[in-house]
Amino acid sequence: MAELATWQDVQSRLLGRTLTVPEQDTVTVWIGDLESDIRLRIPDVDDRILEDPNFGNRIKRVITAVVKRVLDNPKGLRQSTVSIDDYSRTETVDTTGSSGVLGFSDLDWAELLPITSGDAWTIMPFGAPG
Repeated sequence: MAELATWQDVQSRLLGRTLTVPEQDTVTVWIGDLESDIRLRIPDVDDRILEDPNFGNRIKRVITAVVKRVLDNPKGLRQSTVSIDDYSRTETVDTTGSSGVLGFSDLDWAELLPITSGDAWTIMPFGAPG
């Protein structure tokens, strides 16, 4: 079983930010969680990567993007307001960019499992003559 991504892959996409050792450990665990999700939905992932190395690159890109979303916005906030006198704090959760939850979005899965043309929505009459 090949490793689908590493913490180094994530760090290389963070635009100059270096992960601390505790972050490296956490990111490694997150990647393992995401790999488990992929292996459940795509059991033959290793075979697919051997057949098409670009598929492996796509998986790496999607995994690192998911981890990066959580690292960039761990609380999943769209807006945060802080007032000083008579203290006030307002936080609005952003469910479109990053909910702060580690997991693949529908768009991520669509990139990993693109829809191929087929007869998915073709209605075949049952019992038709001929």
